[in-house]
Amino acid sequence: MDLTTMQSLIFNNTNLTCPTPLLWTSDNIQSRKARLWICIIAVIIHGIFWLQLVFSSSVRQKSMQWIYAYLIADALLLLRFFFTYIIHTISTDCQPNKAWFLFICYFEAAVDNYLNIVEVYVLLALNVCRYVQIAYNRNVYKHHTILLTLAHISIYLMPFISLFIQFICGWTQVQVVIGGSCQVIYTNLYIQIFNIITAFALPIFLNILIIYASVRHIRLTSNLQRTQHHVSAREKYNRSLVIQFLIFYIIWVGLWSPNIIVFQVSSGGNATSIARTLNFIEIALDPIIIAALDVRFWQSWKKLWMHLRKIIRFEVSSRAQIHPTTTKANAFSYKTPQLQTTKF
Repeated sequence: MDLTTMQSLIFNNTNLTCPTPLLWTSDNIQSRKARLWICIIAVIIHGIFWLQLVFSSSVRQKSMQWIYAYLIADALLLLRFFFTYIIHTISTDCQPNKAWFLFICYFEAAVDNYLNIVEVYVLLALNVCRYVQIAYNRNVYKHHTILLTLAHISIYLMPFISLFIQFICGWTQVQVVIGGSCQVIYTNLYIQIFNIITAFALPIFLNILIIYASVRHIRLTSNLQRTQHHVSAREKYNRSLVIQFLIFYIIWVGLWSPNIIVFQVSSGGNATSIARTLNFIEIALDPIIIAALDVRFWQSWKKLWMHLRKIIRFEVSSRAQIHPTTTKANAFSYKTPQLQTTKF
């Protein structure tokens, strides 16, 4: 049932005593309990991760801007889940305000897709920057700030414009289920194929292509250096960059891609629920994987741990040096008189 039909039924039909269109049924709430706990754990993990940015200056670098942009998108996805969960569990209005109803439906249906598209292109931008660093030994974050700014604007703006045009032209509609969630459905097959290509196939293909180019460049340079019996520190660092991104990307694609595929071709059911759960598991694991693969975060945690150990040791030693003397209440003390000595 599309949004227009749904509005006419809710706001014009007097036969329904109290439809409560924004309130989830008990079955829908129960089916999202696992996702709720995963999101709570994800908030804790993300909060601990962001503490590093506050206390450690070594991780506040321009070269990490794409990582933080990706994690901000993760945080917004968590915020979107908690917001919609609260709204759908406390809204008991029989006929909610039309503007509020429209906002909730479009927010719930479109924001998830928008943020997931942003994330895939943020990872593509990160991969491109690392390839330029590996292949051309050029600091993109220092010499190409204007291009980086344009890339940020394009990544955040283009998916929004695409979704906006699809809704305006009627190629994409919002489907509402009483007691359930608002979902996106496609009325145009070509638009559905276009979204699958731009949101999934194209960025995945480009990332694989860039990873292959990076691996090929490292292999060629390493073969050349073996003939010279010399392997540079830069070569080892570039190899570690590719390995780090490859490990992260494999885990990310395995947990993220089912949600995108199901979002484009399905409108509900167990497949959608499982795909969404995997997506939130991936969000919860993102800070752990990034921190585990990037040596800068390991060094930051090591410094923080050493600092905490010094504070604990100082507190323990300062308490050990202070020993207050205590005497028993019924005990007698006898002081031996000091012997007088002869002064010469």
